[in-house]
Amino acid sequence: MTRHRVGLLPYWLVAPTILIVTAFIIYPVYETFRLSLTNTNLILAARIPPKYVGLATYGIALQDPLLPLVLKNTITWVFVGTLLTVLIGVAIGYYLSFDFKINRLLRAGLLIPWIIPSVVIAAAWKWMYNDQLGVINDALMRVGIIHQGIPFLGLPNVVIYPLTFVVAWRAAPLTAIVVSAAIQGVPTTLLEAATIDGANGWQKFRYIILPFLAFLLTVITLLTMIGITNDLVFVYTMTLGGPAHASEIMATYIYEVGFNNWRFGQSAALSVLNFIFLLILSLGYLFLFRKTWQRQDA
Repeated sequence: MTRHRVGLLPYWLVAPTILIVTAFIIYPVYETFRLSLTNTNLILAARIPPKYVGLATYGIALQDPLLPLVLKNTITWVFVGTLLTVLIGVAIGYYLSFDFKINRLLRAGLLIPWIIPSVVIAAAWKWMYNDQLGVINDALMRVGIIHQGIPFLGLPNVVIYPLTFVVAWRAAPLTAIVVSAAIQGVPTTLLEAATIDGANGWQKFRYIILPFLAFLLTVITLLTMIGITNDLVFVYTMTLGGPAHASEIMATYIYEVGFNNWRFGQSAALSVLNFIFLLILSLGYLFLFRKTWQRQDA
């Protein structure tokens, strides 16, 4: 067999991609980890110059009395937000998969919440949740469900849930579009055979469509979890993590420590801990649903 010399051409072709990945992914990750091993504090930099302190910064971050509340809020934020996004997205996507004339218009307008900037959405929902002027409270009072406005964003035990609904409202349309397109790829012969056998709509969805979507839903759920974990716009814009840190999540807490308190070493340590939390969450989810993606690979 004759061996052909490839030369350096393939390496030159992939070199731009490698440089981009290094510049925008690998180096920032390395710099964040390096910074987490220092006591960098811009407020005290003149008196206490930044220096290497090893894992001491992680000890300070883990001993923060606010961290348990932040982790609890983050778990609620990620779990409820992801669950709502997937459930709403699948329900809407299933409806859009039917060949109704109105669905053509709905598919075109469904992505509007996803296209609108997050800051605009957060400002609009903050106004709608207002207990005095918000349309939600006004509608509830008009139908007699409540008799006075509820400060949805001002109740410590409640505030995290209205926020998760907003992030799900924004993310669900994209999930719905993807699910709708995937359902249209289900073999019609299977659905026709199920109809002949007397299966109703729920049975066809449960035993034919849902297994067909299993791998897709695994990927969508994982990406949704990652996106919601790192999303700070809605919480920061609508509540600033309040009241009394009741809606503080890791993303907003890292921003608060780093850019408001100028403790960049501790903020970097929290970022690494947040990455570890997200990595454990993702691996745990993939392990839990390993049969789904292993079957797809097979």
